Amino acid sequence: MLFVSIAKWARYGSSKGRGPLIGKFAPIGFKKGFGAVGLGRHTKKGFFLINKMLVPNLHVPENLKPELKPYVSPKTLKVLQDMGK
Repeated sequence: MLFVSIAKWARYGSSKGRGPLIGKFAPIGFKKGFGAVGLGRHTKKGFFLINKMLVPNLHVPENLKPELKPYVSPKTLKVLQDMGK
């Protein structure tokens, strides 16, 4: 029985490392982030230089007469609002 408990806990210990650093066990003020794109780099003086090649550039076509109309399913409930007259 003792051997089973030792084998169970063998994967834990100092030789196995501390695992991934997460916010729960990190130092105060640590924020991991959510995979945002780095748009530049920090300089020695503390400034941030933005690399224009890393900034997303969205090309949106100009559509002056949209042919699309908002779609509302016929299965939706009709809500009548009383304007308080």
